[in-house]
Amino acid sequence: MSNNELLIAKGRFAELNERYREFEMKAESLLIQLRELLNPFSDFLDLDFDRILLMAKEFRQLQLNARECLVQIERLKETYNL
Repeated sequence: MSNNELLIAKGRFAELNERYREFEMKAESLLIQLRELLNPFSDFLDLDFDRILLMAKEFRQLQLNARECLVQIERLKETYNL
């Protein structure tokens, strides 16, 4: 393994960690909003399910992206001992 290869891997590792943190922050924000929208004390007729479903789909995509980031991070750790 060359020095250049290791530097590229470290850069990719840092990039993936940053992306993961962004996904995590966005997901936490969405989860708070979803909890507010799914207030159990609201009348069921007042719940905005169109908005809730859109947010849930976005949350799911963030979750899938974050999982993929973690897989790539683990692969880099194993391959380059980071």
